[in-house]
Amino acid sequence: MADPNPWFRVYPPEIRDHTEFDQNVGPKRMPPRNSRPIAYFMLIFTMDLMKKFVLETNRYARNFITRNQHNISNKSRVHDWHKKGKLTLIEFKAFVAVILNMGLIKKATISEYWNRKHSSQSTPWFRKVFTRNRFQLLLKFLHLVDNRKIAPRNSPSYDPTAKFKPIVDHFNLKAKNIILRLKTCRLTNP
Repeated sequence: MADPNPWFRVYPPEIRDHTEFDQNVGPKRMPPRNSRPIAYFMLIFTMDLMKKFVLETNRYARNFITRNQHNISNKSRVHDWHKKGKLTLIEFKAFVAVILNMGLIKKATISEYWNRKHSSQSTPWFRKVFTRNRFQLLLKFLHLVDNRKIAPRNSPSYDPTAKFKPIVDHFNLKAKNIILRLKTCRLTNP
């Protein structure tokens, strides 16, 4: 005769926490109701984070160019880095705006955002903000950590998340600061 209840617990039962929790849940430290969307964006994507991107992107570009100066061809857009100058905070904000708009306006490749071939599919705003070469150069050099401070791949202390962990940690911290969450979530049977 088959077992009428083939299911069984394979892990220890959870310890029930009956601590009283009377705090309100939901957003805290929010901008006023009539604020522009950028105010909400800046709650998480802070000025400090943007400054860190600018600092590390410029550092990486400088180190890359110094390390590879003899291998960079004469026609490489990397030479434009010195002509245009290093990344500024204002330019980084424009870069973020372009990235966000690329999420709204779908194109098959990055270069299509700058394409003038078919006027019916043209997106001139992108050309007004950046040249294609400058945008792709910023994309190439975009960095958040100093590579000299992370362990190399073959090292026992290598961390595959080291290059993006700071942004995850930043967003987690900001989420804790702006959202009060439930202490516990219980599902009960009816």
